[in-house]
Amino acid sequence: MAKKQLVSFSPVFLVVAAAAAVVVLFAGQAQGVDICVHSEYIPLCRSVVKGASDPTAAIKTAIGHLLFETKRAKTSSVVLGNEQAISACNQNYDLALDNLQKSLEYLQSKDLASLRVMLSGALSSYVSCTDAVAEVSSFGVVKMAKNVEQTDTTLQHLAGNCLHIASLLK
Repeated sequence: MAKKQLVSFSPVFLVVAAAAAVVVLFAGQAQGVDICVHSEYIPLCRSVVKGASDPTAAIKTAIGHLLFETKRAKTSSVVLGNEQAISACNQNYDLALDNLQKSLEYLQSKDLASLRVMLSGALSSYVSCTDAVAEVSSFGVVKMAKNVEQTDTTLQHLAGNCLHIASLLK
């Protein structure tokens, strides 16, 4: 009959082994930092930054994406068919584009406070376009207005994610 042998480890050995396991576990996670985990729109943030763990690289990508989407929104705003709404949105999109370009300049010069101000300005421009469209939608342009409002909501979410990423910069 086989004899069972019990192995006994000292408490010090167990503590050291557990600490080593924790260090290895967290060291592996440090390489795969998810900068979007605390953003307001996590899936959208992750789809834009595509796994970037460096906030500087991520903010450049996010602002570039927001510039592209703002240009697309400006082009498609002509479907509103209402000169007043088109004019208001185009002015606000132009302001947002200027603010986004300036935000890239402030990022380059490491003026983080001004970067955040420009991103907030872009966000405000999207809200202003949505407000202008909402006023016009009461005059019978409801379906087209909904499309612009949905686009502006996405732009607002993208801008919010940019502000989150900007908060991670040091």
